[in-house]
Amino acid sequence: MSAAKTVNADGLTVGTGRWKPTGPDDLPRRMSDLVVVELAGSTAGAYTAKLLGDLGAVVVMLEPPGGAPMRADAAQWATWATSRVTLPIDSAAAAAWMSRADVVIESSARAALGPLPVNLVPSERAVNVRISPFGSYGPYASWSSADIIDQAIGGHLFLSGRPDREPLQGPHGQAALAAGVFGAIGAMAALLVRSQGGRSGKGQSVEVTHHEALASLHQFTDVRFTHAGNVLKRMGNRYAGPGSPIGMYRAADGWMALTVSTAAHAEVLLAITGLDTLLEHPEIHSVTDLMVNAPLFEPAFERWLSTQKVNETVELFQSARIAAGPVLTMREIIRDPHLEERSWWQDTMAGDRSVRIPGPPFRIGGMPWHAAAAVDAGGPPPPPGVTDDPSTERTTVANQGPDATLPLDGLRVLDLTRVWAGPLAARILGELGADVVMVEAPWARTPLTMPESYVQSSHFFPDDDQFPHPWNRQGFVNKFAITKRSLAMDISSPAGREVLERLVANADVLIENYSPRVMPNLGFTDERLREINPGLIYVTMPGYGRTGPAKDYSAYGPVLDSHAGLSTLMGYPDVDAWKCGIAWPDPVAGIHTAFAVLAALWERSTESGGTTIEVAQFETAVAMIADRLVRAQLDEADPQILGNRDLVHAPQGVYPTVGDDCWLAVAVTDELSWQSLCSIVEWPEEWAGWSREERVLHHDEIDAALSRWTGTRSAPEAASYLQSYGIAAAPVVDASLLFGDPHLGARSFYSDVEHPEAGRHHWGLSCAARLSVTPARITRPAPCLGQHNREVLRAWAGLDDAQIDALVTQGTVADRPPA
Repeated sequence: MSAAKTVNADGLTVGTGRWKPTGPDDLPRRMSDLVVVELAGSTAGAYTAKLLGDLGAVVVMLEPPGGAPMRADAAQWATWATSRVTLPIDSAAAAAWMSRADVVIESSARAALGPLPVNLVPSERAVNVRISPFGSYGPYASWSSADIIDQAIGGHLFLSGRPDREPLQGPHGQAALAAGVFGAIGAMAALLVRSQGGRSGKGQSVEVTHHEALASLHQFTDVRFTHAGNVLKRMGNRYAGPGSPIGMYRAADGWMALTVSTAAHAEVLLAITGLDTLLEHPEIHSVTDLMVNAPLFEPAFERWLSTQKVNETVELFQSARIAAGPVLTMREIIRDPHLEERSWWQDTMAGDRSVRIPGPPFRIGGMPWHAAAAVDAGGPPPPPGVTDDPSTERTTVANQGPDATLPLDGLRVLDLTRVWAGPLAARILGELGADVVMVEAPWARTPLTMPESYVQSSHFFPDDDQFPHPWNRQGFVNKFAITKRSLAMDISSPAGREVLERLVANADVLIENYSPRVMPNLGFTDERLREINPGLIYVTMPGYGRTGPAKDYSAYGPVLDSHAGLSTLMGYPDVDAWKCGIAWPDPVAGIHTAFAVLAALWERSTESGGTTIEVAQFETAVAMIADRLVRAQLDEADPQILGNRDLVHAPQGVYPTVGDDCWLAVAVTDELSWQSLCSIVEWPEEWAGWSREERVLHHDEIDAALSRWTGTRSAPEAASYLQSYGIAAAPVVDASLLFGDPHLGARSFYSDVEHPEAGRHHWGLSCAARLSVTPARITRPAPCLGQHNREVLRAWAGLDDAQIDALVTQGTVADRPPA
């Protein structure tokens, strides 16, 4: 097979990064040319601004009288308010900056957003990002919220904790930060659209809600319910999904996390631990049967592990390519040797103390990360053409109706990823219009038949029926393959690698999440990829990065979130560290990757050269708890485990309601809410006068009284009633309530998508950034295995039918798993 030509069948030059936004010459072309104005609001808006500012954009924060609310928390201010200058919101300089802004960010953590102040009018070129709990329309638009409410209504809180106890909230702030990433995704997508010639340089609005951000970041909660009517429930201190062992386990000297994801790894684990005799049990016919039989496997494994030390066991398992890791506290993370060797930490000031803050959640070659502390300024140097005269020419943001154009129309993405983080990133790019081709091994989805024990326990197959073709009916694969095309090809073979070279030459973006050794072993080093396509944006997503002592560690989300410290930020107060109900580092890495690709595309618009993006999922997860790490340094102690309570809101908790495993989340966020609650439930008159400190002191008494009140009502009924009085409350939503949610329904978050072999199912958007003019959308169902083999090989690789037939005959390309 000859080398790829320099011109393809469309007459387009290959190897230089074909896709490039073009538009009016006076528009910015680099991140450092962008002007971002942030109206001081929530952590979500601050994180959107931080992602843009730390990559080089000029960020100006406009503060209300008295200063931004975040200033009251030294740890939060030091971590989220980086790379910006601050101005009073009512100053002439603020109006001047607003009139020249490329991106305007508004955000609220508790309530809906109001209109912009009358002195602040963005131009029609501005992209207006608005982030709030529930958005500007829908039944919950006027609802109050808090972090625990976000987690409850988004379907995540229900998945964590013990099945015989109340559900457990995850680490604080993750919903807002995820919404912040989507805000950055929406901003960059809208900027790329603005730079297209036909858009005439006009901006648009981007709405992001905490609710939709969390609803979009489930792994298989939706798959199990829509495919088999199964409601995913809490599984204790284990990962809420199929398979064992996956979760946290106690060793002789502490906790460790473990993920055994394949039958091959399970067999190795049994041999290492001497537990292979379990395969002789009369109910066990294969190692897969044992993996789904936790009551048989786990007691024996826990007895073995109770005599082992954490670090020695982690090294033993990792030497056998079994994903395992320690469970670290905040202060242990700060001393982690892997992060130290990768020179990741950055120094800043928190109040009058020098502290370390996490470095970048991803690394883009040629784009430095500047996490400088926020600086108060009487007036930063104005951008070109700006004066202190607020009457400078300005018009309002364009509010045209939806456009048929998508932000990434024409972008070619090669998706070599597996499982969750990488496929999610690629699917988001697909919903934004990219042509995403999955290059998947013919055996990657399922074998020709699956063990029935797996089918019945996973609930991944429609009606728990795998036949006739399980590889095309597997819902977990089909979820993350939406919008994509499938090329089923063995890239480990010489012929497959040669075809991959041709594909790379015609691609704009290549994403993979292999371990660092895989691509070089296949012959695709950074240098070789650059030779094939100098304009390629190459994204690699190794669990721990490509350098450092843990670079070759096997990594899955359930291990990474414990190693990254998330497990020591949640738990019942009477129990040690706890496991989150989903593998949170996976979706977090996925959405950050999508943003990094958009930022790299923007930067590439000025140059033909490509770049490498490294997303170390371990670092991304640690970056999302930056404020907790700073707080641990300031307090010289690890955070207290609070269960469902909060350091600010009191009372706050999860309370029983009518029904089996039905719960209500409530957060009293201010004095007025407390007085309203006392009146509603007719508590003693003196309770209404309690201060927050007194409410904390009497929290147990309040919880008992509130549980008696909620226990006679349904969760949706109680939530609506409390919300009508301005009290933040929400049902703790399971899968059945999530997919029947009236707010998500009114906002058309879900779509019915017809798959040729799996049937019609309800799927939500993966891109939770709603662009007003060019909204992301589902354009096609997931492909069947190898469905697009011929069209991709013709259009992207330039092969004719005879060459394709030869690849099929030798088994390099297929449309079904091998026998």
